[in-house]
Amino acid sequence: MYHNPKNTKQEIKLWAFYLLDIGIIAAMLFIATYIMKIVPLSGGMQIFYYILSACFGVFLCAKTPSHPTERNITILLHIFRMDRNRYHAIDVKDFEQRKDGLI
Repeated sequence: MYHNPKNTKQEIKLWAFYLLDIGIIAAMLFIATYIMKIVPLSGGMQIFYYILSACFGVFLCAKTPSHPTERNITILLHIFRMDRNRYHAIDVKDFEQRKDGLI
């Protein structure tokens, strides 16, 4: 029997992997295949490049302890879209209280 999801943003899990993770790794391998048509490499270097691309795809899918709900790919997108002309001051006392768990 199928159960209704608790919310609409719930991730779909296939076997041991999430569907979005499989898509990110497949996209990285697809981009690697496209680049291999442009850049001629030897057989051993092609295998190394595919392994390196798959490892980078796994890195993009990983979630860090500081942001347990977001993947590294979304963190990188936030960094690239960040407004670099605006300065946000960090209150040191507030930061120390958060670090100590007082807030």
